Amino acid sequence: MTVDRKLRRKVLLTSFLNTFAKHGLDKTSMRYLIVESGISSSFIYEMFEGRDQMVIETIRYYYQSLIDANDAMRKDENLTFIDFLNNVENLAVSNLMYDRFVMQSILHPGYRPRVFDLVEQLMADQAALSVELAEKEGIQTEYAKVAMDYLYSLLNSYAIMMNEELFHTQMDRMRKFWNCLQQGEEPKPTWQL
Repeated sequence: MTVDRKLRRKVLLTSFLNTFAKHGLDKTSMRYLIVESGISSSFIYEMFEGRDQMVIETIRYYYQSLIDANDAMRKDENLTFIDFLNNVENLAVSNLMYDRFVMQSILHPGYRPRVFDLVEQLMADQAALSVELAEKEGIQTEYAKVAMDYLYSLLNSYAIMMNEELFHTQMDRMRKFWNCLQQGEEPKPTWQL
């Protein structure tokens, strides 16, 4: 593929991502994708076989950008465990509509088998980095895993329910847990997350 075609494909995938995020998986028609991209339908059909391929390629494109962001964090020698958790939270919150589209795709029986490998890859990569950073700071591995699992749970819940007040209340509780970990305190069963 030539540089020009690669660039145009990237522009298309970015447009598709925005369109799917705006209208949702089920309500985004081929017509929406074509009109909002501003590129001729003949060129789009040269690049993609149909809507299903557009969905899959769009999710792969988006998830590759998240994997690249994770790789960039891994290279930051000054990154702390808490900084990492905050980065994951900020990245997810700033991309909430995209994450909502991905969740719709994961829940869709036709797309789940074809995209879930990327979700697993990103989660495994982030979990490994969180454990690595936690160990470097003397935070127990199990606590790091609990922190990541709970963060994913909150972010997924937020993407589905879109309840900002509930999300911020839960994140405040989560940050108390993070702060205790950072200060070397043992979690107590009476703590509410």
